[in-house]
Amino acid sequence: MKVLLINPPMLVDEKPKFPSFGMAYIYHALRSAGYETALLDIDAYRYPKEYVLDFIRANQPDVIGLGGLVTVYPYLAWLVPEARKIFPDIKIALGGPVASSLRERCFERLAVDFIVVGEGELTVVQLLNALQGKENILQVNGIGFKDSGKVIFTEPRPLMPDLSGVPFFDDTIFPMEDFLKRSSGVFQIHVQRGCPSNCTFCFNAFRVVSRKVRYRPVSHILRELKSFKEKYKEKISLFALAGECVTMNREWLRDFSQGLIEAELNINYRVTSRVDTIDEERLEWLRRSGCSTISFGLESGSSDILRIMRKNSTPEKGLRAVHLARKYIPHVEVSIMLGYVGENRKTLDETVSFCKKLGIRPVIFYATPFPGTELYSMALQKRRILDEESYLMGLDKKVISALNLNLTDMEDKDARSLIIAAHKEIERYYFVRSLFNFEVVKNIFYGLAKNGPRESCRRIWRKSLFLLRKD
Repeated sequence: MKVLLINPPMLVDEKPKFPSFGMAYIYHALRSAGYETALLDIDAYRYPKEYVLDFIRANQPDVIGLGGLVTVYPYLAWLVPEARKIFPDIKIALGGPVASSLRERCFERLAVDFIVVGEGELTVVQLLNALQGKENILQVNGIGFKDSGKVIFTEPRPLMPDLSGVPFFDDTIFPMEDFLKRSSGVFQIHVQRGCPSNCTFCFNAFRVVSRKVRYRPVSHILRELKSFKEKYKEKISLFALAGECVTMNREWLRDFSQGLIEAELNINYRVTSRVDTIDEERLEWLRRSGCSTISFGLESGSSDILRIMRKNSTPEKGLRAVHLARKYIPHVEVSIMLGYVGENRKTLDETVSFCKKLGIRPVIFYATPFPGTELYSMALQKRRILDEESYLMGLDKKVISALNLNLTDMEDKDARSLIIAAHKEIERYYFVRSLFNFEVVKNIFYGLAKNGPRESCRRIWRKSLFLLRKD
């Protein structure tokens, strides 16, 4: 049985900076099980549509496996029908967050044959075995399929008890040189899956089954770090430990930090953290082992908005965590989300004031409802999304960086004016601060050397237009 895995483009206007771990591990699982498997990475290479169809014709697969974030939905709406025209009897299986969050719709609108819910490494192998008659399809946990026009979902598949079975990342199936150029030398290492939190804006495909948090063994990660450092050398400027909240497990973090020190790899790396999963002890381990960047999703400076988000945090906790982290870690990153449900003039003023107290320019996003989240249900119930299919077909754009949807109770014009004004005030504050910052001046000269005068001026001009244009 021949299998063709296809990785659709996540965003139409932006090439990815990192490879798809999901596709890499599914590819490895199928090959290890003896299935002839090819990978067509459209997201990485941005193949023209005609090339994609020609590849499918030439490959002549028995099964096509697709997956990705929900942002791939518009592309799938084109690809699946076109693949059916070429091979009408082909079996098409869909996995990843798009499948887990839009189960019924994917059967109805995309007409796929199977949906894989949650982790797919074990499920896809068992599914293919069933298609060959080796197993009963009803005994394959974690899938959905149609039988006589009726959609059937089998029992959920439990999460893998640990991640010791996750294979060594196969970088040879991806254009890693291109990824490193786009990411400015950032190389991701998969270390953790799952999150126990229940933020109303977040969809986690693993949490569909369980909130259990699992880590890969420290020895496996150290082996990957050592191998890729030796292979890519100075092309890697930073290793990003990929996971929803890397600092959550104190014991694992201690063992990793100690292992990294003993291995004498001398690398710079980045971790993600919640404000309530960091303290001086953990920060000291991170500092000693080479952590140069820590990232917090603070989201808002308003207690009211944080409660609606169910962040289980407060602005005071956020400030304490950031100020504490700055004593140990050279670079602290924070993100803020504007325009959430419940947002008003008071909450926006609180967030602006909060951002100024951080002492760090935050990355600003606009609240965007994604399928599978409580925020998405709120948007539908409040009729902020009137045409669901049309909304989903626009998710392949840079949605979080544009204010496309008013989720507040304010009038559209007032909401847009206040939200954009808050964003600009934060940007202006840090723009003025940067004029007196030696590091920023140094980075400007670095940008001139790296990007050239024309590109550097273009970026400064775009920033100035944002700060100066009227709402």
